[in-house]
Amino acid sequence: MIIMKKITKILCIILAAVMAFSGASVALAKEKVTPVIVMHGLGGSDLFNNFGTDEESMIAQYGLDTDAMLKNQTVMQEALKLLDNGRKVNYNKLFCELGKIQGSTGFNCDENGNAQKGQGIDGEWNDSLKNHPEYFELRNFSINSIAKQVRDIVGAKNVYAFNYDWRLDVFETAKKLRKLVVAVKKQTGAKKVTIVGMSLGGAVISAYMDAYKTKNDVEKYVFVNGAQLGLDTARLFRLDFKMDKKSVLAYLKHLETAFEGGAQQSTIRAIRALGDARIGIAVNKLNKQVCSNPKMKKRFYLTVMKPWMGNCPSPWECIPYGEFDACVKQMSKIGLLDKSTGLYKKIVRYHKIQGRFKRNVKWAKKHGAQVVVIANYGTRALPLTSKKNNHTDLIIDTKYASIGAEVAQYGKKLKASGKYVSPDKVINAATCASPDSTWFFKYVSHGLFRYDTQATKLLAKMITFRGNCTVAAVKKKYGYKQFIKADKNQKIKNM
Repeated sequence: MIIMKKITKILCIILAAVMAFSGASVALAKEKVTPVIVMHGLGGSDLFNNFGTDEESMIAQYGLDTDAMLKNQTVMQEALKLLDNGRKVNYNKLFCELGKIQGSTGFNCDENGNAQKGQGIDGEWNDSLKNHPEYFELRNFSINSIAKQVRDIVGAKNVYAFNYDWRLDVFETAKKLRKLVVAVKKQTGAKKVTIVGMSLGGAVISAYMDAYKTKNDVEKYVFVNGAQLGLDTARLFRLDFKMDKKSVLAYLKHLETAFEGGAQQSTIRAIRALGDARIGIAVNKLNKQVCSNPKMKKRFYLTVMKPWMGNCPSPWECIPYGEFDACVKQMSKIGLLDKSTGLYKKIVRYHKIQGRFKRNVKWAKKHGAQVVVIANYGTRALPLTSKKNNHTDLIIDTKYASIGAEVAQYGKKLKASGKYVSPDKVINAATCASPDSTWFFKYVSHGLFRYDTQATKLLAKMITFRGNCTVAAVKKKYGYKQFIKADKNQKIKNM
């Protein structure tokens, strides 16, 4: 009897151990796949007036009501005059009509940088994309295609989309992201998540990191062509608005091969063939009569820009840190920015976050989080400011998206050498905030990672990489180095 009791006791201990081990195995199984939250940039969510009512209507994309412009007789008459050297443009009439059209869309925020009453977006989900398969089919590029590629690896139940009103303050948006992170952890049982931000989504991650990094529940922050440090096109806020025929035509010619690796070459070539002379006339007129005329430039900002998007925080929050004071000074001087408003308080707050960003990255990495950065290049900057010769991914300057890389001017080469220097001598990644986990894809344009291509497949593998995702680790496992070149079909090879 005593022996039986001892045997029973031993069996109970063994059973308890087995159950404990099984429980631990289940817990480990839950932790094996880290949930991924993907986040779009500017234009990623549709905006609506009278949201959720019978009068609901979609706000024109980016607030640009092109149909209304084409139907407006004044706008069309004055625009056509731009193309004719012998005709004088009435800019006052043109700007006034454009301002009325843009201001009537409802795109602009109120003076405190808030959405107007009754506005909203769809797709504010807190459950996985397993329940929203339509998300994967919205477009065959951008964050949707990346999410779809990640889905193929970890399953739709482990992928979540954070949709948000991209006009608004990224700090306030980061608060909403926090709620989703908490919900994902609760639903999945995971202790940590991976957050992927494209374009403006990079700035949202920056704000999130600043506010919540001590929660220590993010395994990997992934910046894909991120706007966390801004872009030089935002220098338009300091009246750095310059155009010239040579640069514009050179930019269009350059796009034949640089845009999507040449996928749209025939279309862009046709535009150039039909319009070189007319484009040149229009550019020369705008540069001489608007860009070089302080009075007319001010009128453009106040009659077109202000009613269109002057109160939207996110464009202001894309101003590079070193340009912020000059931009605020100029826009306050001409009356586009009022320092007594809530809008000003919001953009100053993010400006300070931007200034702490590199320190936040360092802190996060020190405390166990991974920081993965994708910064593309090979395209000239938009020919609208004095920074027209910067290397960009078509929109965001490579030096900002990479968090600090030294980048040559377009058509020039660096004198630097070493393991972090690109074979074409354009990039020196040694100065990046995270040089050993930053990659550069040449000729993949901003937001145009397409589903089922080699480029997007590699990106998805980086996002879901088990272990520390570094340049050395990715090279060892997949064979790709830090500098990668893509063709028009996004087939990739090491440079």
